[in-house]
Amino acid sequence: MKHEHYKYLLLKVVDGVASAKEKKEFLTHIRSCEECRAEYGEFKNLEELMSSIKLKDLTEEAREVYWRSLYNRLERGLGWILLSLGAILLLGFGAFMLIKEFIASPTVSLILKIGVCTILGGIIVLLVSVIKERLLVRRYDKYSKEVKL
Repeated sequence: MKHEHYKYLLLKVVDGVASAKEKKEFLTHIRSCEECRAEYGEFKNLEELMSSIKLKDLTEEAREVYWRSLYNRLERGLGWILLSLGAILLLGFGAFMLIKEFIASPTVSLILKIGVCTILGGIIVLLVSVIKERLLVRRYDKYSKEVKL
């Protein structure tokens, strides 16, 4: 139990949050404890190594490539969103016009109308999603050209 206390003090000393009393207690302890002294030495070496590491600054060209890439991804994402929404709206409008008589009919209950419209909306969203996925996968899937559906 006592040794765990010194392991705790070791972490506080290494992190620089130990009080002066705790630091003195720990430094006194490592004079007689080889295990804690070795671990303290490893932490100090690691701390020196980490402080010597410098991050390389990006060149102007690398920054430009990064932002261009980010912009292209955002642009493509927005394009797919707009294309999907447009397809959903057009297919939805077409489906609405197709079942207009069904919805306008006073003999059909409201719950049946809502159910049919919900199913039709789900089919349209799934159709657009599957088409979009197939277009995206086709670019990267080396087997898609060989397999015929």
